[in-house]
Amino acid sequence: MAPLPRPFPGLTGPGRRARWRRGLLRRAAAACCVAGAAFVGLHTVRPPPPPGVTVLVAARAVAPGAVLEPGDVAVRSVPLLARQPGAVTTTAGAVGRRVGGPLLPGEAVTSSRLVPRTVAEGLAASEVALHVLLADPAGVDLLVPGHRVTVYPTGGGEALATGARVLAVDAQVVDATTALGGGPPAGRGAVLALPGAAARAVLGGHGGLEGPPVVNVAVMAP
Repeated sequence: MAPLPRPFPGLTGPGRRARWRRGLLRRAAAACCVAGAAFVGLHTVRPPPPPGVTVLVAARAVAPGAVLEPGDVAVRSVPLLARQPGAVTTTAGAVGRRVGGPLLPGEAVTSSRLVPRTVAEGLAASEVALHVLLADPAGVDLLVPGHRVTVYPTGGGEALATGARVLAVDAQVVDATTALGGGPPAGRGAVLALPGAAARAVLGGHGGLEGPPVVNVAVMAP
């Protein structure tokens, strides 16, 4: 009976070339196994990507004191660990609110960058709200909610408070007497957020004997 022919005689035959081909095939198979094991190991050891959270960012540059419009903001997903404290997460939480400082494109919108809706909303646990009049009423036009100011007595001297935060600014009211030139313009001022000790320093050192405190303020750089 004739012997059965070998399958793939170029690989299974007894010759030297067949043995060389078998060795080459074994090495290629071993290399594929090593590469596959490395691939599986990397995917097993590498942790999954961190969970993302939704935050609101500025879609374009926003000037200080501007009221946010829908086109000013955009929703972005960021890693959980990259979310800033107080980050606003929805457009409803920011549109229609006034910003206390400038926003750059891509910058996260946080609650600290928005002007409070009410005076109480903008106060920290250790702060109080104090209304002061400015010795120069026209100086009120330089103030924007969110500004930081240094408070000085009207007679000059050392600062009474530094870093006071402007919460609200008095609107300009013109009555008939003032409009006709019959009297000085009405006093104007601002509501400042101050630590309790700084508020007592302003009340005790502004120089007036009665009535609301009248001071000078200097706007600090942001």
